[in-house]
Amino acid sequence: MKIAVIVFPGSNCDVDLYEAFHSVLGADVEYVSHREHSLAGFDAVMLPGGFSYGDYLRCGAIARFANIIPAVRQMAEDGKFVFGTCNGFQILTEMGLLPGALKQNDSMQFVCKTVDLTVVNDQTAFTSRYQKGQTIQLPIAHGDGSYYADLQTIQQLEDHHQVVFRYAGENPNGSLHDIAGICNRQGNVLGMMPHPERAVEVLLGGTDGLPLFQSLLDQQTVRTEAE
Repeated sequence: MKIAVIVFPGSNCDVDLYEAFHSVLGADVEYVSHREHSLAGFDAVMLPGGFSYGDYLRCGAIARFANIIPAVRQMAEDGKFVFGTCNGFQILTEMGLLPGALKQNDSMQFVCKTVDLTVVNDQTAFTSRYQKGQTIQLPIAHGDGSYYADLQTIQQLEDHHQVVFRYAGENPNGSLHDIAGICNRQGNVLGMMPHPERAVEVLLGGTDGLPLFQSLLDQQTVRTEAE
């Protein structure tokens, strides 16, 4: 599996994602500039956290017009894998690949801590190495991480098992229904506010993020066997 990590002006978790795949998992991963127009040859694309274009207008609102975005959209439509964490999640909602929006934390403060999450859906390409109902710990670092959508959209997310992660116990930002991560109906696009790429080694404080990336790499074997 060949993985692209998109680098926007203001990205600051691109290296974290790259090293999670390259140094920890030994995967085939490359940085791709926001200026590029093609993702030919890639099987998955990662949208990192950070402050793309300085978070002007809204978080992710300018990034959605970057040169590379049509190629990201095409990847999703082709059934390939698209993952966005933090600012990447914000970009995915701005693109319309995931429903809803991320608004300012209810506390109106930037929150940086490790939080408990519950794995709600273990049947996606990103969560097969977790167990449904499992509690994991991942770091968060955001000021605009409160997930919001109208009640009809929330109900559809629940009905179609698109809620993948919830905050367990403390809700650090006021997200509706404690939502911490969602996927599209096909399950090949995932966005989440917590940072699994910052929890892939004991030295970093924990490894609860590692199964997410291992689950994704497992898909190469699944597709090979299917063919």
